[in-house]
Amino acid sequence: MKDFVISRLGELVEELAKDDEQKKAWEDFLIDFAEVCGKTDFKEELKAPVSNLLQHISEKELSDGIGLLYTKIDNFPAVDVYKALVEVLGKKNDENQVRIAELHDTLAELSTPIIQLWQDVLLAPVIGTLDSQRAQNMAEKLLESIADTRAKVVIVDVTGVSMIDTIVGEFLIEMFSAVKLLGSDVILTGIKPEIAHTLVKLGIDFNMVIIKRDLESALKYSIRKFAKDAEIKQPNPKRGDADEN
Repeated sequence: MKDFVISRLGELVEELAKDDEQKKAWEDFLIDFAEVCGKTDFKEELKAPVSNLLQHISEKELSDGIGLLYTKIDNFPAVDVYKALVEVLGKKNDENQVRIAELHDTLAELSTPIIQLWQDVLLAPVIGTLDSQRAQNMAEKLLESIADTRAKVVIVDVTGVSMIDTIVGEFLIEMFSAVKLLGSDVILTGIKPEIAHTLVKLGIDFNMVIIKRDLESALKYSIRKFAKDAEIKQPNPKRGDADEN
């Protein structure tokens, strides 16, 4: 079979290929096929040539080509070639699934950024549709960031969110409670009427979260809070003099 393939290489390639790129790809495949033909690990050896060929032609074109070779070459091991093709496609599919998962993680990372504005303040801007999965990802990232930075204030800005459902609203309320348990104040900004209605309907505890109209108001509040805390921590000079006397 090896000698037959090599002797009829040009003829076979002409029948298999549609253009020069495919001709080169089929030629390389047939040469590799001839080299591994008859080996005990034929199917394993054939995976690499099949994979290389798939970079230049479609899966259907390859399947049709295998059928053509079966009619042109006596005892052509079509079953083994198809098995090699199936395994290559299976591995390719697994790799694609891994890439999709990585892209999904990257998208989730980009869609729910946690920004440290300064030492004690974190900002979690939310843009687009907020579903349960995304809300959970945001909560996990936010709580991890609070634990790492020991932030005192967390600003959750929902200006870019048009609406949230009751399930996500309940999840946000739980997240606010968890943030409070970590010792941080929660400031919610950019609330639209629809979101406000959902949160009120769910019975949000307004002692748990501070509501500000926009991000600017939230930042001003944070600055005043830190200034007031710093003032309280400073010792009273008069009291200090009295104690010394």
